[in-house]
Amino acid sequence: MLDNLKKEMKSFLKDMDDNIKDEKDLIYIKTRSSELLNVVMDEIDNLINYKEDRLNAIIKKQEQESKIIKELQEKIDNVYEDIYEDIEDDFQISCPYCGNEFDADIDEELEEIVCPECGNIIELDWNGNPDDDEGPNCGGNCSHCNGCE
Repeated sequence: MLDNLKKEMKSFLKDMDDNIKDEKDLIYIKTRSSELLNVVMDEIDNLINYKEDRLNAIIKKQEQESKIIKELQEKIDNVYEDIYEDIEDDFQISCPYCGNEFDADIDEELEEIVCPECGNIIELDWNGNPDDDEGPNCGGNCSHCNGCE
């Protein structure tokens, strides 16, 4: 960029030397051209400095925001660990037939499981409360609570 400016300035000065015959006029034009060029260059410097200052401010703000985002991510990770890391996939099941208690790794799609102790099939009810199968609200149609017998 500056090489082109230097070439153009040399060409401009040579053109003035070749075409302006009056020495006084030539000196005046060269002086005024030089002054104009100095003003233009100063303004370019000002623009460059302004842009550098703005860029540095943006970089500083980005660094601050990155630090905040990192801190927030650490807090989110801690909350996630507090909520989800302690959850086990194992369920404690008490067999209604033999009373054996065992852990089972099951999901909500499974509808029944076999007791490892007595071999009876245990129905899994994901919609109800286990306490609903006992007592006066029992409809007598369950196969595992022994509350109707």
